[in-house]
Amino acid sequence: MSRNRCRNHAGVLPGNALTLSLICVATCLTSTVLAQGIALPPELDLVDVVDVSKDVPKVTVAPVAADAATTQQSQVPQPQVPLPPPRDQTSSRPSASPHKSDLSSDDRLSKLFGDVNQVSELPTSRQSRAVAPATDAVFSAEATGRKTSDIGDLIQQSKGAHGVTIQHRTPIVSDTRVRGQRVGQVLASGSYWAPARMDLDTMMNKIDSRLIEDLILIKGPYATRYGPGFRFVDLEFIHSPRHEGGHELHGSTSATYNTNGQLWYGRQTFSGGSDHYGYHVSYGHQTGNDYETGEEGFFMPSSYKSRDLFAAFGFDLSDHQSLEFNLLRLDQTDVEFPGLVYDLNYLVTDGYEVTYTNTQAMMSDQFTAEFWYNRTRFEGDTLRPGKNAQIPSLQLSLQSVSGFDGYAVTDGDALSAGYRLENTFLTQSGQWSIGTDLIFLNQEVNDIEPESPFGDDNYPIPRSNSVDVGMYIEDVEQVTERLTVTAGARIDGVFTHAEEYVDGVPGSLKDYYDAELEQDFLLGGAYLTGEYQLSPGWTIDAGVGSGIRPPTLTELYSLYAFIGSLQRGITFLLGDPELKSEKLYQVDVGTRYQDDRLSMGLHGHHAWIHDYITYDLLDPAGSIDGFQQGAAFVNTDLATLAGFETYGQYAMSDMFTVFGSMSYIEGRDHSRDNPARLSGFADRSDTPDTEHEPLPGINPLETRLGILMQDPTPGRRWGLEFMARIVDNQDRVAATLEEIETPGFTVYNLRSYVRAGQWLVTSGVENLTDKFYREHVDYRSGLGVFRPGIGFYLGTELTY
Repeated sequence: MSRNRCRNHAGVLPGNALTLSLICVATCLTSTVLAQGIALPPELDLVDVVDVSKDVPKVTVAPVAADAATTQQSQVPQPQVPLPPPRDQTSSRPSASPHKSDLSSDDRLSKLFGDVNQVSELPTSRQSRAVAPATDAVFSAEATGRKTSDIGDLIQQSKGAHGVTIQHRTPIVSDTRVRGQRVGQVLASGSYWAPARMDLDTMMNKIDSRLIEDLILIKGPYATRYGPGFRFVDLEFIHSPRHEGGHELHGSTSATYNTNGQLWYGRQTFSGGSDHYGYHVSYGHQTGNDYETGEEGFFMPSSYKSRDLFAAFGFDLSDHQSLEFNLLRLDQTDVEFPGLVYDLNYLVTDGYEVTYTNTQAMMSDQFTAEFWYNRTRFEGDTLRPGKNAQIPSLQLSLQSVSGFDGYAVTDGDALSAGYRLENTFLTQSGQWSIGTDLIFLNQEVNDIEPESPFGDDNYPIPRSNSVDVGMYIEDVEQVTERLTVTAGARIDGVFTHAEEYVDGVPGSLKDYYDAELEQDFLLGGAYLTGEYQLSPGWTIDAGVGSGIRPPTLTELYSLYAFIGSLQRGITFLLGDPELKSEKLYQVDVGTRYQDDRLSMGLHGHHAWIHDYITYDLLDPAGSIDGFQQGAAFVNTDLATLAGFETYGQYAMSDMFTVFGSMSYIEGRDHSRDNPARLSGFADRSDTPDTEHEPLPGINPLETRLGILMQDPTPGRRWGLEFMARIVDNQDRVAATLEEIETPGFTVYNLRSYVRAGQWLVTSGVENLTDKFYREHVDYRSGLGVFRPGIGFYLGTELTY
């Protein structure tokens, strides 16, 4: 039976062309000025070029006035981030020490289960980026303590990240949702990471959670250096180490096994260097079979093989200049996605990053230049037995001669490249930074049914690209002893384009979209935040900000590709080259308290998003045996996202600590009844008289409660954590998009670790009561996707 992905025609809306030459000229001038900071001093011997390091201290953001620092009680965290001493007080060479992911350190052991608030524990060079309201910090040590896979899994499991959920697509692939917002609205940076295909590949699953030092989660438009977005995940890859007094070599060997799905994880790492250079090389290998849900005998087809190679090399050019090179190679094969049309035969990602740092630049107090290139290629199909057993209607619905053995194949290619140049200037009461960047994205996806008529068998995302040229400025000032204020602004020119003709698509793509295939966007954003120390221990913060983000290439140019996005899973998507950019305005307010034993906080937020990009059904459900379901991307005039996050942790003694957190988000579409350009219906989704309704894909109220028992001695040689994750039912659903309600559930996890000499042993039980459940954002396609049942795991790591 043919899928017959309908091609609806609608009236053409007038295009929106913007003149951006002034931005381009200004950006080029700024780049030229900033680049002057790269010049090497004339007295530098060329032989020194072989001695490099990234571990040059970075300039931090909010300074502490000298007279204010002495007035604070030592046990109370400061609301400001300490600033490095002036240049003439700095030692001639940066301090050299092993990178912070060294498992032999007691500091890392103390972070294996993390804390509810960890921002103050970030390195000095990173605290400057964590000054926005409700910002969270997560350390990679929790990847070992909690047995996480990719970055998304680490964020979701960490008790230091609040207001974050993920969609588990496989045990090694997850999609991150921050305060109800998804890819495009959430940016992953270090170098800029973007998915090649938004269902089989996400911005987070490329990176193993053990390959970073830490990450900073910014939950609003309160940063400008990362690009045009609404929430940001700032990743810090593992650094190359330094060792004073000559060359040293260290290593670690680790392995973990989980009984549910026979999941194996192994990693071998070597690191070393001297006082002028360092290196870190790591290889990871993961395999897994189908996991069993909480219902006996009900397995999810979710097997996989994954290998990655990471390398970091650093060299000191002089006592104030360094270079750092990062290389990441990811190779995944035979990855099954139980809720999607396609499985992956292979996916390969190559990522490269170079960072130059100069702490005595010619025109500023610090100059940083970052360049990156990431490329992903993949192929997949629908031919695995597990796929057709999970989704019985799949072969009947795809095109075939017989009508009951249809299949489809997919392939894709995407890259991200760019640079970021930044100068930082110290002032008497703070610092400010100015920078420019360029982000280039290129993407192509083919979605092919080979038994369709020749020349009309492809439903692609055509070869398309986006060029973003931006400028930004940020300032942090210590206004008084108690008040710190931050501000920033950004302006971007974004240019998108797609090819008009694609193999397997008859005719011009302009005819299908009834629109031109290029757009220009002029984007801007600004924010202002403040942090005030009421009294020792108590701090309040607030922020107001705005941001604009352009549509993704998928949202603009998808031509009926089977890309899982809505809850029902199997949905082909139609882009719209005339989509408008989203405009967000957000307000945050919160308070927190911390002393030697107690840490707690409460933050509320409200965001208004004009021209929010959502979905419009192209046909009613059940048009072909319940399978033929399509949706178009569409702007809605106004959507809102509002909610709160609260957390608390209390050390009852040196051995026992109790903790808890709660997060809630509500999203609403306030203009659901506005007509859509490409739907073909008089009313959006053919559902008249629906003025407003909840946004799709919003997780319900979630609470976490737990107790941690640890070795009371400073060595922290052992620890045991019991945690309950309590998720409410979700009855606020987008009914016009056929989203269905989800019952609540509670899952219990038990985790432990023991260290003996150079050995670290981790173990635990996940889903202790073997609960049969699924998350609200899990796909409903076929037999439905459910979470793993009970699983026992054991891990070991030897450092030397």
